Amino acid sequence: MDQRENQKKLQGQIQSLHSGNKSAILNTLKELRSLGKVAILPDLFQVMLVQEDAQILGELASFLNDLKDPEAAEILAMAVANPEYKSIQTTLTAACWQNGLSYGKHLDIFAEVLVSADYETALEAYTVLEEAIGEVDTPGRQKLSDQLKSRLTKVDEELKPLVVAMVNTIDSY
Repeated sequence: MDQRENQKKLQGQIQSLHSGNKSAILNTLKELRSLGKVAILPDLFQVMLVQEDAQILGELASFLNDLKDPEAAEILAMAVANPEYKSIQTTLTAACWQNGLSYGKHLDIFAEVLVSADYETALEAYTVLEEAIGEVDTPGRQKLSDQLKSRLTKVDEELKPLVVAMVNTIDSY
């Protein structure tokens, strides 16, 4: 398939995702699982923002959880940090640890979520941090630990045990 055909196919998939037609959306998601490109991820996030159908939302989350393209990690991490996606931040953050991609370059994003999000989202960020901390060198881990310690006095009481546990995990590495 040449560049023009690929672009046309991508545009058709995007139209289908935004169509509001449940069957078309689910079929497109199935197609994307086998032949999808990471370029479509921002469109999936937009669909997640407006979609109310539980089955479609479940399929979208499952799709993100199963991503294996390393390029998707950058896009997902940036989406987690994007205030526009606050309402889907928990799902996006959970996908980051469930898909098993490398997020070591983005630990600052997940540290920020850990100290500032609601408990459920912070717990998901904790898991991403826990799994990715081994990807960072000693100075990087020390910097992250220091950042978390400096925020501890300003963290919501409910989140403090998570933040302290993460600092302990980092420091014991």
